[in-house]
Amino acid sequence: MARERDFIKSFFQFSIGQWIAALISFITTPIVTWLIIPEEFGKASMFTLAFNLLLTIALLGADQSFVRMFYERPADDRRNLLWESLLPSLSVGLVVFIGIGIFWKELSFILFGDYTHFLPVFLLGITVLIGALERFATLTVRMKKRGIAFSALRVVNGIINAAFTILYALFVSRTFYAVIVGLFFSHVVSALLAIYFEKDMWFGKIKIDFSSIKAIIKYGLPFVPTFLITWLFQSIDRLALRNYCDFTEIGLYSAAFKVVAVMSLIQAGFTTFWVPVSYESYEKEPESTGIFEKTSLFIAAVMFIFGMLILVFKDAIFLLLESSYRQAAGISSFLILMPIMYTVSEVTVVGINFKKKTYWHMLIATVSAGFNIFGNILLVPLYGARGAAFSTGLSYIVFFCMRTFISKRLYKVNYHLDKFFSATLIFVVVAFINTFVRNTVWQILSAFCGLIFMLVIYNNEVRYIFGLVLGELGRIVKPKEQAPKTP
Repeated sequence: MARERDFIKSFFQFSIGQWIAALISFITTPIVTWLIIPEEFGKASMFTLAFNLLLTIALLGADQSFVRMFYERPADDRRNLLWESLLPSLSVGLVVFIGIGIFWKELSFILFGDYTHFLPVFLLGITVLIGALERFATLTVRMKKRGIAFSALRVVNGIINAAFTILYALFVSRTFYAVIVGLFFSHVVSALLAIYFEKDMWFGKIKIDFSSIKAIIKYGLPFVPTFLITWLFQSIDRLALRNYCDFTEIGLYSAAFKVVAVMSLIQAGFTTFWVPVSYESYEKEPESTGIFEKTSLFIAAVMFIFGMLILVFKDAIFLLLESSYRQAAGISSFLILMPIMYTVSEVTVVGINFKKKTYWHMLIATVSAGFNIFGNILLVPLYGARGAAFSTGLSYIVFFCMRTFISKRLYKVNYHLDKFFSATLIFVVVAFINTFVRNTVWQILSAFCGLIFMLVIYNNEVRYIFGLVLGELGRIVKPKEQAPKTP
């Protein structure tokens, strides 16, 4: 029981910031939709898409090298590792910035539909450089296992993003510029705060070893093609919408994403916590698989039940949005499969990483991306954003299956896949009804029935989690027994 308490405490410290950020996003998204029309929201989504791609290129995989080599270096040499990892990323980021400056008109047309938007394209280049700096700054906090500090960064990022977006929309202009300004300043403040938290790692005497930089690039560079394929896998839906539909449809799709992002933030919180815990457990007891079995059950129960709750209340949630965004409720159902499949697969994929067979990740990303590309080309012209969501949701099931079955061949763990796939089948049926059946009564009834099925499938896990949480609450509120007074 003590080990479970420590597990939950560590998870809570790393995740609380993600939960608060999710709450901030949930509160501010309706406000933003009342200020910015779907067409402008769609243009902002294209900016985010380009930023993620260019940041992946600029990082050059050096962030992965930093994580991998962090504990190999003695504590007094980690400042050198930080700068040796950062310099290649900043160098490539500068090249990206110059390229953006040269071809800004072409980028403006590709992203926003005309040749006149110099400021957002310029901000794109600056944000890539700042994003690279922020990536290493937050990784430093994470690798130092400072869960509360890491959570504080997530909260500050969410607050700054929301504040600048809303203030710009209210007092300057209600265009996609507001979202871009919010994103820019959130990265700036997060980077500065993360550097402040670990200022001893950033400032002081450094000694750059160019042979070390070469080793960092050599280790990290093979990750770049995988990340680019993964980016394509995760972005093909919006690229297809940009090709076949208008910015309004992209805006509706992005609004649905914003609601689903509540679960994605929980996914990010769990992943941040789980990666070091899983490696530590494997290094200590390679033959002990109990923690992976139990974690897969518990995280699947939480994600499926939470996802089904969103489906039950999705129409009420989207009533908070401005009326032009209400139809996004029908788009969100299949998108919920993304955080569910990805989060649980972070547990079931461990065999690939433990056995250092990381080349499998490229195959997995390629097959999943191919499935999603085919699905989007086939469905988006017919069903627009609903077709994109349907294809993306199913491709994440393919992603989970490949990750899990390959991992199980390398490292045997009982993930209770009978439960998982039963829950997946039920969720797909409910999501299909909520996406393509226009009768609201049928949608709510199917989601409610689906929730009951989830509670039945994972009844042992739900009871255990509730028992553990209630036990912890009891320990907190129970007054300490007074020591007997000495006569």
